[in-house]
Amino acid sequence: MSDTPFSEQFDFTDDGVVVTGGASGIGKAVCETFAVQGANVTIADVDVEGAKDTASTLKDEYDTQAIAVETNVSSYEDATEMIETTVDEFGSVDVLVNNAGLSTRTSSFLDSTPEDWDRSVGVTYFGTMNCTHAALPHMIEQEGGCVINYASDSYKGNDPSLAVYGGAKAANVAFTMNVAKEVGEHGIRMNIVSPGTTETPATEDWIAEYRDKILDSYALDRLGTPEDIANTVVFLASDAADWITAEVVSVNGGYIRG
Repeated sequence: MSDTPFSEQFDFTDDGVVVTGGASGIGKAVCETFAVQGANVTIADVDVEGAKDTASTLKDEYDTQAIAVETNVSSYEDATEMIETTVDEFGSVDVLVNNAGLSTRTSSFLDSTPEDWDRSVGVTYFGTMNCTHAALPHMIEQEGGCVINYASDSYKGNDPSLAVYGGAKAANVAFTMNVAKEVGEHGIRMNIVSPGTTETPATEDWIAEYRDKILDSYALDRLGTPEDIANTVVFLASDAADWITAEVVSVNGGYIRG
């Protein structure tokens, strides 16, 4: 049992935290929640103007350091440059949150195209690998760190229209569990957050059309908020979760099907 008081186990003061896809939605909430706890935050996103807005908000409202880095996570070069920029700015990369993901919803797998697969898998799975591969050497050198990757209820086979996206999320799970066993001896923990349907700008049109039907699948009779997911991410990165690694944590309001 830690000698540190429980409330202090959520202190990220001066830690370098990277959040991909942090310009909006769940990623923005993750950035804000870390900033509240004192972290210095890199917002990595293809939407660099949105990332700059988020960085400005963090600096103004939470009195912490924040930078925006234009990053296409499906590019290994972009991923490595973003991590190096973080280390140059903050002195370390203590937490990596691979939040960026891209779904290409089609009526069926047969209606999808190789171009759809490349976009979805490139961001959702290769993006996770690229950023993790770039960050781990720094974490090993500093003898500690935490990586949070993302799954989704779709990885369990609950969303036939998201077969490619669900497959990429399943790959994230297997990747995280295996690499966690490789790097644990260096004090590095890796876990997976698996959100249920969450209300974000990316899902608002779909939710508006199917809200009542979607709600039937959730025991708590509401959909998720970005803050629901962010709270879990920050817990898993905190000292309070110091003996948790290679685990999938579902944040899904008691999803009923599947």
